Amino acid sequence: MEGTLYADRYGTMLQNPVRAHRGVSRCYYLGVAYAETVLRHATMPDALYLEHVTADHLRDWYREKDLLPEALETVIDTASTLDETIQQILRESGLDRVLPVDR
Repeated sequence: MEGTLYADRYGTMLQNPVRAHRGVSRCYYLGVAYAETVLRHATMPDALYLEHVTADHLRDWYREKDLLPEALETVIDTASTLDETIQQILRESGLDRVLPVDR
């Protein structure tokens, strides 16, 4: 799942499947400050989306360190590059050991 899912509102909904799942479950939180969030948002290629979702919207939605209880999430901080983040998630989830499927 991905999105603006506030811990106080969606925490139980997010925790339950992780607790119930017997396989590997990993949760990640992108720990990026508001100013950096705005900068990254501005790089999105969808101009129409950028017209409708402004920095003011982001300010209303943004909650710093809105983490789930019980340290369920691994925090990915601002210094992590996209490639580093992908590699971390692949490694920690075990997906780096899964052969690609030819589709």
